[in-house]
Amino acid sequence: MKNYKEERNITGNNPLLAPYITPFGAVPYDLITLNDFIPAVKECIKEEEKAIERICNDNEAATFENTIAAFDYSGTRLSVVVCAFNALINSRSYDEILTVEEEMQLLCTEHQNNISLNEKLFSRIKEVYEGDTSNLDTAQKRLLEQTYQGFVRGGANLKGEDRERYRDLTARLTTLSLKFQENSVKDSDAFTLTITDSKDLEGLPADVVEAAAALAKENGNEGWTFTLHRPSYLPFITYCNNRGLRRQMYMAYNTIGAKGNEYDNREIVKEIVNKRLELARLLGYNTYSDYILEERMAQNTDTVFSMLGKLTWSYLPAARKEMDTIVEYARKCEGDGFDFQRWDFAYYSEKLKEEKYSLSDEMIRPYFELNQAIHGAFYLATRLYGITFKQNHEIPTFNPDVKVWEVYDYDGKYLALLYCDFFARKGKHAGAWMDSIMPQYRDADGNEHRPHITLSTNYRKPLPGKPTLLSHDEFNTLMHEFGHCLHGILSDVTYPGQCSPNVLWDFVELPSQIMENFATEEEFLKHFAFHHVTGEDMPADILAKIKEASTFKAAYQCIRQVGLGLIDQAWHNISAPFGGDVLEYEQQVTAALRLMPVINETGITPQFGHIMSGGYAAGYYSYKWAEVLDADAFSRFKEEGIMNMKVAQSFRDNILSKGDSEHPMTLYMQFRGRKPQIEPLLERDGIETICPHL
Repeated sequence: MKNYKEERNITGNNPLLAPYITPFGAVPYDLITLNDFIPAVKECIKEEEKAIERICNDNEAATFENTIAAFDYSGTRLSVVVCAFNALINSRSYDEILTVEEEMQLLCTEHQNNISLNEKLFSRIKEVYEGDTSNLDTAQKRLLEQTYQGFVRGGANLKGEDRERYRDLTARLTTLSLKFQENSVKDSDAFTLTITDSKDLEGLPADVVEAAAALAKENGNEGWTFTLHRPSYLPFITYCNNRGLRRQMYMAYNTIGAKGNEYDNREIVKEIVNKRLELARLLGYNTYSDYILEERMAQNTDTVFSMLGKLTWSYLPAARKEMDTIVEYARKCEGDGFDFQRWDFAYYSEKLKEEKYSLSDEMIRPYFELNQAIHGAFYLATRLYGITFKQNHEIPTFNPDVKVWEVYDYDGKYLALLYCDFFARKGKHAGAWMDSIMPQYRDADGNEHRPHITLSTNYRKPLPGKPTLLSHDEFNTLMHEFGHCLHGILSDVTYPGQCSPNVLWDFVELPSQIMENFATEEEFLKHFAFHHVTGEDMPADILAKIKEASTFKAAYQCIRQVGLGLIDQAWHNISAPFGGDVLEYEQQVTAALRLMPVINETGITPQFGHIMSGGYAAGYYSYKWAEVLDADAFSRFKEEGIMNMKVAQSFRDNILSKGDSEHPMTLYMQFRGRKPQIEPLLERDGIETICPHL
């Protein structure tokens, strides 16, 4: 019997276009080359164009089935090819891939514009939208509404020169976004700090030092090499006793995209925000925020600023007290004249936490070995939702580090594939994320299509024979992204455009952030948090300290997130083209929230990929918005039992499985029984002063 590789060699087809006869129809990454992607995208675009042409030329009156549903199904094959490539680019960002990515994105942008500006197609969609919809169910009505509004917002009502200007703007914004992303990655990769004196390593954990030695050797250097990748940067800035080197690392990291070199993003930022403003005005909106927020739970800027203002009122006094305590502690250690700076914050706050709670990351790490942490996440999903995970070593992956699990429901029904890419490497995008390679839906013939989901983090890859030990923050990250994955895995909708996690941006973080709540719960931790060497349970006092320390710097963290939300809104609420200094403007926006001295050369905006090259433009507030939701939602688990399967089933039925088939506030209220309240968040963070207008 031929295997799928032999079969492919016989057919000679582009592996992206030939039937995927791999296990579970997985993308055959072991057969694909970069040269396969552009021809595949072009072919899939042609297929969708033919499908749309059939819709437009249908002699029958426009109906939901022959127009709205048919259009929603038309792009599924193209989506798979693009998403298969995204998994690759998100793990290996080098020049050859970036060239392919730019061509692909421009092809897709042009294709999307051709669709949204197709007058015959929009006419049929409008006919259904304005007709009798009484026979449609809730999901169908929502898909109709979203499809119609998507065309309007995509320029369908534009005429003449405005239509061409729309095309030019969207194409240019695609190019700018890609360039911003490329510059951020390359500027980060360009910096290394190599230390040759062992005295400069004092304070750093042994595993960090070992990894730095291995990297130096790999690069042909003596000593220890550190980078701006988070597994290297964060422990360095947190533990290194050498203040001068902490400053050097801090300045390198916080000037990514703003060093005045070939990777400087400041002019790109200006052009991005100005062209977004022009696009919004072209479509009839005053600002880009107005354009974006129309399709968010918040709906308008007044609601966003109201929420951010309430959080500031409640948290800022506590954040200032936290900062005063950290500065006082630093001066207690160094002397009254100590000039506390931003590169001192992580270092002294960590020392204060260790002293205050007798707890450090190094005490916690032995109980969060990566494989045990994965087991813990899977265990929780089994306890809550009855789903199980089985590792598959045969499925081809987009990188050798990637591991794949099959996911099954409580009744043994296959649910999904889960690809996990845990380790940092040069060129890989920073941070952590979930993505979907294949969507979940039921096709027009009733056939079920199950999702293929990716989970990516940037943990430090272990040396041979060594384990990967996570800090509690890193475990939180795993839980967060796993929550996104569960949203995708448990999706149960009919139409691909509504599958999880394709929901409103200020709702998408609820399934992820609610999982973070479990990371401090003893009832959960006791099932997997064992010492990776001795197998002993995590001591009760460490469990208690983790819980107690969970509110350490909570106010500071909230104000930091509020500040990021304000920066985002400031860039996208401009009502005239911006021509000023990017870093100065950012400092002006956050002046009222300032907790530490200003360093004029540094800033967030030139590396703020979430809003400049990601999907969070004018929507970064959604992290805090969803935090209100997750704290309130988890309060039901706390009331009825954090392992209560009845509550979990309600969360699955009303949130995780529904995707965008109903309005998110409706779904939330069906789960919680009421609108969300902010008090559970304040209680969780230990905030006693409540804004009187909350």
